[in-house]
Amino acid sequence: MRKVKIILIAFLSLGVIFIITSSLKGSRALREINLINNSSNITLTSKEDTTPINFESDESDLLEMGFIKSLESDELVLYLQEEIFNIAIYDKNNGYIWFGFYPKYLENGYTKTVKSFIESGVTIDYFDGASLNEARMSLTNSDGGGEVSYQVKDNKLNASINFKKLGISFKVLVYLDGGSLYFEVPREEIVEIPYKTAAMKVAKEYKLQDIILFPYFGSNNYEINGYAFIPDGSGALIRYRDEVFNSPYIRRIYGRDFGIQTEETTKPHLKEGKPLSTPIFGINHGYHQAAFLAEINSGYGASELHSYPYMYNQINLNTTFFVYKVRDSSLIKLSGGSINTIPLINKEPYPADYQARYTFLQADKASYVGMALTYKEHLNLEIKDNLNYNLNLEIVGQDSKPYLFGEKKVKLTSYLDALSILTDLSNHNIDVIANYKSYSKNGTYGKNPFKFQLSHKLGGRRDFKKLVNGVKGLEGIHLSLEALPLLVNQTGSFERLLKKTTLDLFKYDIKASYQDKGSLLSVDGISKRILKNKKQYVKYQINSLNLDYVGNINFSYRSGKKLVYREEMIKEIKEQLNNLADYSLGLNNPASYTFSYIDRYYNASFGANEYAYISESVPFISILLSGSVSLYSAPLNYTDNLDYAVLKMIEYNINPSFIVTKEEGHHLRYTNYEYLFSTEYNLWKETIYDVYQKVGAFLSLVDDEVISDHKVVLEGLSEIVYQTKLIYVNYSNQELTYKTVTIPPFSAVLVEVDS
Repeated sequence: MRKVKIILIAFLSLGVIFIITSSLKGSRALREINLINNSSNITLTSKEDTTPINFESDESDLLEMGFIKSLESDELVLYLQEEIFNIAIYDKNNGYIWFGFYPKYLENGYTKTVKSFIESGVTIDYFDGASLNEARMSLTNSDGGGEVSYQVKDNKLNASINFKKLGISFKVLVYLDGGSLYFEVPREEIVEIPYKTAAMKVAKEYKLQDIILFPYFGSNNYEINGYAFIPDGSGALIRYRDEVFNSPYIRRIYGRDFGIQTEETTKPHLKEGKPLSTPIFGINHGYHQAAFLAEINSGYGASELHSYPYMYNQINLNTTFFVYKVRDSSLIKLSGGSINTIPLINKEPYPADYQARYTFLQADKASYVGMALTYKEHLNLEIKDNLNYNLNLEIVGQDSKPYLFGEKKVKLTSYLDALSILTDLSNHNIDVIANYKSYSKNGTYGKNPFKFQLSHKLGGRRDFKKLVNGVKGLEGIHLSLEALPLLVNQTGSFERLLKKTTLDLFKYDIKASYQDKGSLLSVDGISKRILKNKKQYVKYQINSLNLDYVGNINFSYRSGKKLVYREEMIKEIKEQLNNLADYSLGLNNPASYTFSYIDRYYNASFGANEYAYISESVPFISILLSGSVSLYSAPLNYTDNLDYAVLKMIEYNINPSFIVTKEEGHHLRYTNYEYLFSTEYNLWKETIYDVYQKVGAFLSLVDDEVISDHKVVLEGLSEIVYQTKLIYVNYSNQELTYKTVTIPPFSAVLVEVDS
C-alpha cells in the first residue's frame, strides 16, 4: 500500500478554510483562514463509466465478411473490402477490430443513399458547374458511376477513385506505420473533366467540393460504453447514449476562414461558439480497452470536423469524421439591383495535399487523457522547468474618447500607477505576469499599436524607466507588453492591408465599445513590425510580449496580386513566431500550430460549448499543455460564479487572470474599454488576493509536475493525477469519501503520494 500525506483545502459554507496534514489513521488541523461562503448551485460531473465491452469479432470473421488482408505493420493489420473501398483494422496489441462501417448496418432498413454513405470508404460533395447547387455522392451509389481500382506499392495501398458520371477522379493512399493508420489525397491527383454522353447536347461540368474518407470508421451507439472526444473549448465528450438529437456538430478546423466564408449565422443575436483550436478528434470503445486519436497533418487549413449524434438524420449511430474541403463557396456583394449577392467558388482546388493520421490506443492510454498525451508527443512539446504558478494581471494604460475637437486621451493607469499596483501585489506575496495594454502613445485602438512609442500622458520615458527598474526589484513580478502586429484600427497611407479572396477590403470584428472593425496587415510582416522595436526593448529590458489576434484568427487573403490560402497563411505565422524566438510570447486562445512557440496561453476555457449532445467538458487542453505552456483564465472580473471558477482552475491547472485600471470605472465611459465596466484596482484587490491564495494553495505545489491522468471517480468528484500528487475536486453539496480521502462539499484536496 502506498503511503500518503494529505493536504486539505476545504471551501466550506461555514466560511473557513482548513489545512490538514494526515496519515491514513488520523488527522489534525494546522491552521484556519477565513473564506467566502459558497452557496451556489453547481452542475455535478458524471462518474466515469467503467463497463467493459465484448470483443465480438476476430480476424476469421473479417474473411467471412468479404475482407482481404492487404497491409500489415508491427502493430496493425489492414483488411480491405474491395467492392466498396472500405477497411477494417486489427490491433495486435489488444485484439480489437475497428470497422470502417458499422457491421450491422444492413439490419437497420436504411435508404439507398444512407446505406451508400455508411458503407462507402469515400463520399464526395460537389457543385453543379452551372448553378453551383450542391449535392453528395457516395462511391457505392450507382448514380455517380463510382469505380475503384487498387495497386499496392511500397507498402501503400493506392486506390484510384473515379466518379465517371461526374467527371471527378482522384487517388487515395492508405498505409500503416507502427501503431498508426494514414490516409492521403494528393492535390495533383484531383482531376475534373466535363461529363457527356451520346444523348447529351452539352457536356455537364461538376466541381469537387469535399472529400470524405471512411465517415463511419469506429461508429457505434449506446449499446456499447463509448464516446467521441471533440476539441471543443477545453475539450468535450459526446457519450453514446439512448437519446435522440436532431442537430450535428460541424465546425471548421481552426475556426471560420474569414477570408472566404460568409457569416455562419444570419441571426446577429446568436453568438458563435468556441472555435476548434486543434485538428483532431478521438473515439473510445470500452473503459481502458480500445481508442484512437485522429489528426490532420496536412490540409487542416481547409477541413471540417463532423460529429453526428445518435439519430441525427434518422441514423441510429454515433459517428465522427473529417471532411476535406477541396473548394469553398462565398458570396459576392453587389451594389444596386434586385440581386444583392451572387455565389462564387474557387476556380481551382485548394493547393494542399490532405493527410490524416489515426493512432490506435490501448489499456490505460485508451481514453481522452491518452489522446492528449499522444498528441503532445506528436507535437513534440518540450517540458519546461520555468512554468511557475502566477497571476496574469492585465493593466490598461489609456484610451481616447470623443471631444469637442477630435479626441481626448483618457489616462486609466499611468506607469507609476502600474508600479504601485505591482508593488502592492508583491507585498502580498503574489507572483505576477503583468500584461500592460495600451501603454503606448496611441494605445490599442489608435494608429500603429505595434510601435513602441511611450506616452507622455502616462508619464513618458522617465516614469516608464522607473516602472521597469521598480519591477526588477520586485520578487516574482514580470512585465510583459501588448503588441498588435497583425490588426490595426486606424491605418496609415503606406501600410500593406490585406484583402479577402473576394477582393473586399479585409475587415475583422474587434472587441471594443466604439470601434467595431479593424484592418488586417500583411502576415509576412508580423515579426518585422515587432523587431523594429528591438532597440527599445533592449534598452528597457523587455523580453516578454503578448501578441493579440496572432494565432487565433486564420484566414485566406490577397496581398497585392498574391492569393494566399489558409494553409500557407498558417505556415507563415509559424515562421513569423520562430523569428521572435528571443522573446517569451503569450497568445490569446491560440491554435495548436502555435503551441511550440509560446510560453503563455491566455483566455483558456473552463469548459465546452453547451450543445445538448455534449455530455461533459474535460481538461484536454490542460493535459496537452501541462508542463509546456502556462494556461491563464479569462479575466475573472466578469465571472458570475467565482467560487466555481476557483474549483475549475484547480482542476484544470489554469492560473487566474484579472484586468485592472488605477482610475475608477466612470473613466471608462465613452472609451473603447467601456465594455469592461468595473476595473478599479482598489475595488478588486481583496478579491485578487483571495483568489490567488486559494488557487495557489494547490497549483503552486504542482507547478513543477505535469498532469498524467484525470477522471471523475464519483458523481461530482474529479481526480487529477500528477507525478507525486493527487488533487480531488468536489463540486457536489455533499461530503464525499473516495478510498481513504474525505472531501467536504465545494472543496478540493491535495494528496502527496510517496512511492
